[in-house]
Amino acid sequence: MKDARYLVRIGQSGTFQPSDQADLLSKARAHVEPLGGKAINLRVSRTAIEFDLFIAPNEDVATFLSALKPLGHVLTCKRLDLPPASVHPSAVVAEARHLFNEQRFWEVHEVLEGLWKELKGSEKELVQGLIIAAAAWVHVQKDEWDPVWKMLADALRRIGREFDTYQGWDIKKFREHLARILADKKIDFPTV
Repeated sequence: MKDARYLVRIGQSGTFQPSDQADLLSKARAHVEPLGGKAINLRVSRTAIEFDLFIAPNEDVATFLSALKPLGHVLTCKRLDLPPASVHPSAVVAEARHLFNEQRFWEVHEVLEGLWKELKGSEKELVQGLIIAAAAWVHVQKDEWDPVWKMLADALRRIGREFDTYQGWDIKKFREHLARILADKKIDFPTV
């Protein structure tokens, strides 16, 4: 039977940086592995550490969340292996924008992927560009810099110039921000 997959977010006040990723992942694993869980893919944002938690589907996730309390207050725990609730573009993009502004880039990727699968043509290419940009910031949060610049350049190319806005997302401003980041080779986190 396939494990249940959760995204766990634990609050932090800027104490941890992406360079702390490996140490934090070891600590998360130390808390969940004795219970039969598996923690992978940890990321660090300015307000949270987040990682994927895999547990047996019949296990109570609350047991694992309780075990993680020494790392900090659990902000959210979201099951990821269930079908998306909505693929209505305006709802999906609104959720993705909210998550993006909270630097929850892994979730942006997850939310937009269901929509991307339903689209065609230049709209599909645009959403794929947004997904790739979010994935690049995931790598920043994991202190994995090798793919970042190439991914951001690919995202900018896919976003293209056909759309200035998309379902409330100011694509023109986002495109300009990506171009500035690539020109300056300096990462920052835009709001959308």
